[in-house]
Amino acid sequence: MKKPVSRAQKPAPHKVRRSPLDRVFFWVVTKGWSDDDLAEYPTRLHRDNAGLAPGMTHAFAQIDGKATGLLAHVSLMIAGLGLVAPLIVDNEFEKGVVLAEIALYLLIAVGCLRCLAVFQFSDLGAGTPDWRDLTYHELILRRELYSLCNRVAIYLTIAVFVLLPFLYLYKPEH
Repeated sequence: MKKPVSRAQKPAPHKVRRSPLDRVFFWVVTKGWSDDDLAEYPTRLHRDNAGLAPGMTHAFAQIDGKATGLLAHVSLMIAGLGLVAPLIVDNEFEKGVVLAEIALYLLIAVGCLRCLAVFQFSDLGAGTPDWRDLTYHELILRRELYSLCNRVAIYLTIAVFVLLPFLYLYKPEH
């Protein structure tokens, strides 16, 4: 039976065996960090999360989950439009309609990705008197941006549902 490893005995993150790609990513995101920065990361993360008002961590997690689901829908709609485009596009106008739909879905995807952005408390000025206000601002931004993206995705999906059969059946006279 293996003896459990205590916190003090765990290897430092930079000593963990990882794929070459993960090593490159880790180097990029930790460039300029000292060994102390790496070792103190869990403590800093705990301290930053503990500094949030009650319910804030849950609210951010809830938005993350919803934005992830919406991003999955948006991705499928983009893929679906790309697949059906050759079946319904007969002229430049129809091509423009499908491309506009894809472009709008890409804008929604950017909004969802912004909702999922990981922020550092140092980005929000942690330790300064107004960092909590900035955290609330971030929460408001994410909730309202998600809400906007969700509404636009609903309307756009309805528009695609209506337009696809029309574009398929519409055959302009040559």
